[in-house]
Amino acid sequence: MSQARRRRIQIGAVFLWIVLVMVAVAAVLGFRLLLFSLTPTPKLEASTKIFIRPGTGAHAVAALLEKEGVITQANLFYWYARVRGMAGKMKAGEYQFSAAPTPKLVLETLVEGKVVAYKVTIPEGATVKDVARLVAASGLADTDEILELARDRHLVTSLGLPDSTSLEGYLFPETYLFRRSDRPRDILKRMVLEFWRRFSPERQAQARRMGFTVHETVTLASLVEKEAVMDRERPVIAGVFLNRLQRNMPLQSDPTAVYDLEDFSGPILRRHLERESPYNTYVHKGLPPGPICNPGEKSLRAVLEAQKTPFLYFVSNNDGSHTFSSSYDEHLQAVARVRALKRENRNGAKLEADHLKTEDIP
Repeated sequence: MSQARRRRIQIGAVFLWIVLVMVAVAAVLGFRLLLFSLTPTPKLEASTKIFIRPGTGAHAVAALLEKEGVITQANLFYWYARVRGMAGKMKAGEYQFSAAPTPKLVLETLVEGKVVAYKVTIPEGATVKDVARLVAASGLADTDEILELARDRHLVTSLGLPDSTSLEGYLFPETYLFRRSDRPRDILKRMVLEFWRRFSPERQAQARRMGFTVHETVTLASLVEKEAVMDRERPVIAGVFLNRLQRNMPLQSDPTAVYDLEDFSGPILRRHLERESPYNTYVHKGLPPGPICNPGEKSLRAVLEAQKTPFLYFVSNNDGSHTFSSSYDEHLQAVARVRALKRENRNGAKLEADHLKTEDIP
């Protein structure tokens, strides 16, 4: 055998040995990574939240996970992510991991972006202040920050509301899911976009046929929202308000008299109905300058599909229903009946309470 051939064989043997060693190392590393990926983290005994900031690299993510006890070895997690081709695919956001997750589950959760969702439910009739408190209660933003943004003229206009001075009326009542990374501006924008989704071009056209702008429609719907309790009465109440507007009569909606009072609670008294306020429809005819709450789907529909009715007045029966009247005399009689019934109920309750007290006397 020639010396050259012998040398080629030696080189080949060395090369084969190197390949075999590399295969063995790769197999050992692969097995170790596989075992690591499927082994639950023993340190994590309870639910843990972590927040990954935008732009955080795979090395830093692995280090954070190890620091918070979500995984045991940052280097192995990093190489596991690299081997699976996912090192650059982990998404920013807030994540929550329950007790003893596997690194495989952790990586897949980060890659799929299964961030923590915060549920915020805005009820029908909530004011912008109520919305701010609800968002703040979820920990997503500060109350004052939400209120300031809701009155930001540039933001209001950019969301297609040139006739409004705030987002009052347009933060659509719904249950929303937000992420920790959502900015307060994004949260409000999402609610307004939901309003525009509900207040479709067809509904906008219907408002125009009625002679109303979007802002006027929402303003009237907010009054219906605050006055109505029973859904079947919403179109009737809307019809009453439309009749009064057509006759240039003041709307005389009690909730408008106290809308701009700071943190008002309790019964609405005569002094409230007589106070000067641009929103007070006892003092000023026509619609108030803007919505007094955020009306829901049913109140918006009630205005656009208001019932044609002869009624000009209504009074609460104190059970959620109302008595409707066509004339002022009828209305006065209805008010008298309601007051008499209220007195009767109070007296009956007092007599019952007195009776219970006397039964305790030996």
